[in-house]
Amino acid sequence: MNDMLGYNGKNVVITGAASGMGKAAAQLLVDAGAQVYALDIAEVTVPVATALKVDMQDAASLETAVNALPREIHALFNCAGVPSPPFAAQETMLINFAGLRWLTEALLPRISEGGAIASIASTAGMGWKPNLERVREFLALDNSLETAKHWLQENADAVPDGYGFSKQCIIVYTMSMAGELAQKGIRINCISPSPTDSAFMQQLKGEGQIPDEAVELFLPPNGRYASGEDMGKVMLLLNSELAGFISGQNLPVDFGYCAEVVMGQRDDLMGLA
Repeated sequence: MNDMLGYNGKNVVITGAASGMGKAAAQLLVDAGAQVYALDIAEVTVPVATALKVDMQDAASLETAVNALPREIHALFNCAGVPSPPFAAQETMLINFAGLRWLTEALLPRISEGGAIASIASTAGMGWKPNLERVREFLALDNSLETAKHWLQENADAVPDGYGFSKQCIIVYTMSMAGELAQKGIRINCISPSPTDSAFMQQLKGEGQIPDEAVELFLPPNGRYASGEDMGKVMLLLNSELAGFISGQNLPVDFGYCAEVVMGQRDDLMGLA
């Protein structure tokens, strides 16, 4: 019972480990005794086993990082992501989803039976059902970043919100992959956080692009922003032995926000219900 989460001595890979939820999760993994391989374009300050600089929208950068990772991996944490604005829709999609997908599929052969994948989606992606046809069209492409870039250029008018679409893709991808990965004994899940106090959120609201009042419409009923650690803890739980029979789930981590929407107790601003 000393290692209930099952990370002690295990190789884990985490993206976006330099800040926010990724940084919090990386520190929790170090504290749990994992051998942490951290990927980020920025400097990683958590005392991980290995930190690799990687640009999630650059295939060569991703391939170099993959070549430096161990041959056996217990868990993958997809935490890298950027807001849009200020990032352009195409750049946001490439970083938030296309790069995530490429890395996930490159590492799948190395993830051991009993291993798991957890990704960060968003409440902003929870309205995926009305847009499912478009999401499936994108997921039907091969996983190369060049293919993704070409499709996004050709369909720019249909995907004006790169952030929301990227998170819809993560959610649908997670559910779509669950059955296939179950046959290999690998689990895959994602979380949809409510607004979280982080550099990401500061960037999203920077320069008056999105006012505080607009973000606060999506705060949980407890009235506060989540912390990076609030989300990091749930990520660790989902990839841990404690969650060993959970897969294909998108878990809202929002202290009841989505519950209020579905029960008609709050305006459904994103079509969640």
